[in-house]
Amino acid sequence: MAAARIVRDFALHPLSGDEEATCVSMLEREASSRLLVMPTHHVDEFGDLTGFRFDCDASAVGSCLPVSRRMFFGHTLAECLDGEDSILRLMSDAAENRGRMARFLSGVERGCAGRSALLDCVPDNSDALSGSGGLLQGTDLRTVDCKVWSPEVPASIGVYHAYLRGYNRDVRAHKMFIACSGGLEKASDEFCNLLIDVGKKWTAQEVAVSEEAWWLRRACYRGRCRLIKSLADAFGVRVQGIQDIQAHEPVGMAISCTDTLEHDLYHHAGSGVVSVFNGCADTTRPFNGLLTRMHPLEGAWLFRGASRSGGFGSTFGSRKVCGAFPVTQPAVQRGGSVVVPTDADSVVRLRPGSVVGKKPGQAVMCFDEAYFRTLERMQWNRDNGFVELMPIIVGMP
Repeated sequence: MAAARIVRDFALHPLSGDEEATCVSMLEREASSRLLVMPTHHVDEFGDLTGFRFDCDASAVGSCLPVSRRMFFGHTLAECLDGEDSILRLMSDAAENRGRMARFLSGVERGCAGRSALLDCVPDNSDALSGSGGLLQGTDLRTVDCKVWSPEVPASIGVYHAYLRGYNRDVRAHKMFIACSGGLEKASDEFCNLLIDVGKKWTAQEVAVSEEAWWLRRACYRGRCRLIKSLADAFGVRVQGIQDIQAHEPVGMAISCTDTLEHDLYHHAGSGVVSVFNGCADTTRPFNGLLTRMHPLEGAWLFRGASRSGGFGSTFGSRKVCGAFPVTQPAVQRGGSVVVPTDADSVVRLRPGSVVGKKPGQAVMCFDEAYFRTLERMQWNRDNGFVELMPIIVGMP
């Protein structure tokens, strides 16, 4: 039975009837499939099941993959170069922060009108005839976007501050960060529609390593980094920057210190398995900490990985036990351990009252002792700790 291939070892609460039916429906498409349920599993504001990892053989038909319409959405973090004086300056002027954030969000919305990224922006890798009649590979242009595009309004973006300690806990530093969550909505929607149309003609491996998947993953990340750089300029703070060498026209982007994908698609060549990560991240591939987006009033939590020299830690765990980590705080309708935060002056919404994001006053899951004990069973070392990124100003759709 398909239900027997649902791994519930780390679920904090039972699957609801709708969640169970959705899981069974996904597993019935492919006999080799397996589904790992996260402790944060829930039905989100769009009516989609979130909080699981789906695995299947690389040779399985591509249409069995439960690809989200928010594929390759994630959370990107960049450290600001400014000192404590700039942090205190921003924290002391909430009214000015709100005005700047409102203008920034309106500018992003205007900038992407008619310029949203679509799959026709994917680089053209076709060969070109040289003057001598032979084939000349266009290596210089093969990864450059075919068209100009602008990032869309993100799920959230904001300026945060945090007190950091190293793994030896001897020094504490006050740091400022800019975090951006989201992706390219229209391009991700097109990718999902493409898989619906032609998924039966591809294997799961071909989907995972396709040019469209490679470009969309990179473009979502580049879009978040572009927005971080733009927000830093709007607030007069400094981040490390670089030229987006894959852009059709020159444009700057921030250099991130952490990037965590909330929705991912990956082919594990060694095991011959293709995985779809939904509301969770892969802990067996290199990273620099795992960023979890909380309610905007709570900011974000950066969970440290295995200790190493500098940074926020890297890979931990194995797929035999778990190999995944939840990276979202769900809004919940059930009872139990929940908190009900409301918006404050630090939160600016472009369209107040919209269904995008967690609504003001909506109950969200509380990361309590039971949750942390579950993370330990998922092979996260609690001694590594986590960093609380406290919001100075946050913007949302």
